[in-house]
Amino acid sequence: MLSIVGPGGVGGVLAAVAQRAGEDVVVVATPQSARVLNERGLHLKSRQFGEFHTDIVARTEPSANSLVIVAVKSYSIPDIADAIRDSKPKEVLALCNGLAHAEAIHALGAPRTTSGSIRIVSERVEPGRFHHHSKFTIIGMEEVARDWEISAILNRIGINTNIGGTERQVLWNKLRFLAPMALLTASKATTLGSARQGSEELLAEIAAIATAEGMETTANDIADNLARIDGDSDSSLGRDVTAGNRTELDALGTDLIRIARTHGIATPALEDAVAAIERRLRS
Repeated sequence: MLSIVGPGGVGGVLAAVAQRAGEDVVVVATPQSARVLNERGLHLKSRQFGEFHTDIVARTEPSANSLVIVAVKSYSIPDIADAIRDSKPKEVLALCNGLAHAEAIHALGAPRTTSGSIRIVSERVEPGRFHHHSKFTIIGMEEVARDWEISAILNRIGINTNIGGTERQVLWNKLRFLAPMALLTASKATTLGSARQGSEELLAEIAAIATAEGMETTANDIADNLARIDGDSDSSLGRDVTAGNRTELDALGTDLIRIARTHGIATPALEDAVAAIERRLRS
């Protein structure tokens, strides 16, 4: 049994693909969302997997002794931690942004826990309906997870998994590219094509932090990655700031400043970007 916590842009896509592939899947959601999903099912429009509809079982807590994929934003982990812990999961894979959440995931007490990463461009357009804009879905997991049941399921349902390195390396491998895109688009209130202009100082600072953390990175590495992304792209952080929603600014910006200070790295551009986002949130 696979319990996917969080029917958002990530969890919804994974649940729909796993259900269609014949896996035993439960989606864990709030009572209101669970009711809607049980009534409507899941509808996925995907550039990778095609367009289809599938029924789904939705509950408010994970199934007992199941394999759990946590696909919520990191600030929501305290809200769902007790339910996960009480279900006594066999394995837990968290697909949250940032670094700080990893400690909370390991505190869930499952025999096997890890924080991985996912690269996907997707969104929930309404409860139960998802648009998967990218032609890829790539999950990264640390080396110790190579023989896990969750890894086997992801492979069976056609999700590309990259397994290797440590948990910290897996998280940094995504964060060093995600944070610049999120911070640029959210701080400048524009799409990536415009936001990446004049971003050299910010990219250099994030590259320096990643390198100090053991993930050797240059500003050119980050710039090349951003150049491969459609200029019309926005970020979930940017969309949340515009909508006035709770954001992952701590995970994608503030925490980086804290880490930089432990390494003695100056971050004026990063601090300016965070401050600009905070001003937008207050306005």
